[in-house]
Amino acid sequence: MKHTISTIFFSFFWLTVCTAQTADKSKNNALSFELGKTGLIYNLNFDHKFSDKNFGVRVDVGSNLDKYLNFFMTGAGGYFLNGTKTNFLELGIDIYYLAVVENSNDQRGVVFMYPNYPIKTYYASANIGYRRYGKKTLFRIGFSPGIIKNKFLPGGYI
Repeated sequence: MKHTISTIFFSFFWLTVCTAQTADKSKNNALSFELGKTGLIYNLNFDHKFSDKNFGVRVDVGSNLDKYLNFFMTGAGGYFLNGTKTNFLELGIDIYYLAVVENSNDQRGVVFMYPNYPIKTYYASANIGYRRYGKKTLFRIGFSPGIIKNKFLPGGYI
């Protein structure tokens, strides 16, 4: 699991760094570490905003790396931005593949953001939040509820 996350991280890193003889569009790409949403604790995201447009796409991978109830999610989505040059209202939709693997049935933690039982399924979520672009930074905070097998799951990210 750790090797998979490392491989994905370095792949996203090289996608954003290897732009040798192209125009500087690095401000449209963001590689970020996020708390909440896809992995509850550990998330790696690649975000691309299309030039001169108010929309973009994201690719995410997340995990809790727990020993007893391991959670892994990967997926992608799109978003629309409404606002000025640096401050935006972000509206989006994502689809993820979710896998929760139970390694010990006598160990339980406090889980409210994802199922605490073994499951492998697809997961849809919506995003509404605030996005701010700095000179070399991207800040996001928001609410991202979702549905898994007719069960509402709250969600958030920063």
